[in-house]
Amino acid sequence: MKAAVLTNYHQPLELRDVSIPDIGPLDVLIKVHACGVCGSDVHLVDEDFKEMSTLPLIPGHEIAGVIEQVGEQVNYLKKGDRVGVPWAQHTCGHCRYCVRGESILCPEQLVTGVSLNGGYAEYTKAPARDVTVIPDEISFEEAAPLFCAGLTVYTPFNYVGFKPGQTVAVMGVGGLGHLALQFAHALGAQTIAVSRGEDKLQLAKEKLGADEVIDSSTDEWVQKLQQMGGADVILSTANSSKLMGQAIHALAPNGTLVLLAVEYKEIIFPSPMDLIGGRRRVMGNPSGSIKDMRETLEVAAKHGVRPMIETHPLENAQQALEHVRDGKPRFRAVLTMN
Repeated sequence: MKAAVLTNYHQPLELRDVSIPDIGPLDVLIKVHACGVCGSDVHLVDEDFKEMSTLPLIPGHEIAGVIEQVGEQVNYLKKGDRVGVPWAQHTCGHCRYCVRGESILCPEQLVTGVSLNGGYAEYTKAPARDVTVIPDEISFEEAAPLFCAGLTVYTPFNYVGFKPGQTVAVMGVGGLGHLALQFAHALGAQTIAVSRGEDKLQLAKEKLGADEVIDSSTDEWVQKLQQMGGADVILSTANSSKLMGQAIHALAPNGTLVLLAVEYKEIIFPSPMDLIGGRRRVMGNPSGSIKDMRETLEVAAKHGVRPMIETHPLENAQQALEHVRDGKPRFRAVLTMN
């Protein structure tokens, strides 16, 4: 099979002929139809996940395809099923996090396309219990980004005490943010887009479900959000430590700031009283469990939540990766396999 392989950090991917993976009795073999190209793949190439990876490695953790073969002990999936593979797999199933349905926090988890070969290939394998069936309403190309970007922005709604009618502000209208706005709208939130650029703000209001928009190019965005009553939830999808630090002041009492974008700079938060006085919280979210993944796809199918994508053939994986590095896709890049 053809695969785009990372052989050395900081070096271009190589298109190679490699063996189709053998599966175990509890695995499934998936013929990949689409695989998202995520910002985390750039971090992988840049050696940020070195402690979790062994090269050579096939990247890709937003996988959508069709089951080609099932292991001999798998009786709940069959050849031809449309499925996808998310970030985490091979969780232990018995630690305190797994038994609570929070497998994404399992200390034994392995990461698709980081610890194990992923989806920049014509075939991949995964434990059957870690794949999720894709609803018929969603195409492979649209489903792929939902297995990381969609899952990442949907999951916080299950952990912040969200209720329909609350105000959700999304900082950044990009690969994560454009999906966060759609999910917030679908779940019944009063939705506010906070971003730079008139074109993105217009898109947010016309097509992504934003009820209000605020330009974040000046520090006045905090005051504008305060004048609206503040946000019950702020989903921070912008790679800006400055905006993350400012966002505390834009929270309503009992509000939660959720950090979703990866930023390696220090974040300067306000004094403790700004948190204590309003019972405000700051939390991060790594991705989501299989339970969260199923809910993400169900909500997306029911409410028409779809990523805006550009597609690239597998042969152009390196170009697609550089496109993501430069922030050019609007809003997710997806590899397609012939």
